[in-house]
Amino acid sequence: MNFRMYGSLFDLSHVTYIIISLGLTALFLWLPTKAFTCQKHKDMYLKFWAWATFFLHISPLWIEFLKGNQAIAADNMLFPIYFCNLSMYLLVVVAIWGNKKTKAFNYLATMTGYAGTLGALISLFYPEYYIHGGSIFEWGVFKSMLSHSTMLIGSLYLIVGGYFKVEKQNTIIYAAGLLIFGLIGIIVNQTFAWAGLNEPNAMFLQRPPIEEVPFLNAYVIALMMVVLIFGMTSLVDYLRIKQTNQTPTLSVISDH
Repeated sequence: MNFRMYGSLFDLSHVTYIIISLGLTALFLWLPTKAFTCQKHKDMYLKFWAWATFFLHISPLWIEFLKGNQAIAADNMLFPIYFCNLSMYLLVVVAIWGNKKTKAFNYLATMTGYAGTLGALISLFYPEYYIHGGSIFEWGVFKSMLSHSTMLIGSLYLIVGGYFKVEKQNTIIYAAGLLIFGLIGIIVNQTFAWAGLNEPNAMFLQRPPIEEVPFLNAYVIALMMVVLIFGMTSLVDYLRIKQTNQTPTLSVISDH
């Protein structure tokens, strides 16, 4: 393992960040179970992480402006180019959604919970922006790491906070959501083509995320995600049924 100070996968800075980030994620998911007593507090907590993710994402615009430089919006600030971009926007929508008892919210929360969690974890362990971006102490790199960490907390909180039920049916919802993600990617790619701009590779539909591993394209990754969610939700369903069957019941015998 190469422990250089920056710019290398699983170097000292990267490994340190992974450990600290996952530790804080566990802490921030545990705290609400002890601190919040009503749904209003849970919803406010969810909003905090959603907006924190969004504002971290666009923070370079403000920083460059306040430094007296020209603030230039990156393409992924204007369009949902990456899987995590779209998951971030969905997390904000879910957080500010009014009636959280509707089927529409349930479907959206299910998709967001899984997409945001998987996307953030993939980015945490393979941060392309860090490998090609330089030092972790550069704000452009560090804010990307932070925003994925806050999105991980917010997305996982949808799951552990009970915003939707974890069950095998989630697999169908997620698979359908991936098709919509793909459609949005096609629209973004086509928009760039019409404008005569360089290929944005939205949703990695034009090129695989890791060009050295061409077989690991968007379709293979999507299939792996669906299989993973099916396996996890099937396990949860199995454990739930097993626990129900093992729960002792109190029978009342009447003496006539």
